[in-house]
Formats: sequence, structure tokens, C-alpha cells
Amino acid sequence: MKCPYCGDEMIRGYLMSSRDITFAVDNLAKVFRIKKSDDLELSKGSGGIPHCEAYRCSSCKKILIDYANR
Repeated sequence: MKCPYCGDEMIRGYLMSSRDITFAVDNLAKVFRIKKSDDLELSKGSGGIPHCEAYRCSSCKKILIDYANR
């Protein structure tokens, strides 16, 4: 996949976490957070490590996530 920012080839990989990976639009200052309706759950992997497919650009230091196949 070509990076949309610089045009270099991106490296396919995974974002992994010991907990669910969620995109949230509010502040992360709280230690405990209740999921909200506009949150976007990115991780998958019931019974395994929560992860989502991502692409990394080594040149411009960006990570892209296509959440269509989550």
C-alpha cells in the first residue's frame, strides 16, 4: 500500500493491546471510562490478543487503519 501522505510503500502489520482498541473523540484524562455511542471499536480477537490491521509509513511516521473489515 502506498502512503497517501508521502507516496512511499507502507508496511502491513497490526496494532495490538492487552485491552480493546477504541477510537474516542473525548478527553482521555480519566482512568476509568465508560464507552459512548460515538466510540469506534477497532479491535477484534475474541479469545486472543485484541488487534486491528494497520499500515505503517517509516518515512513520515504515520499509521493508517482501514476499519471497514474490523
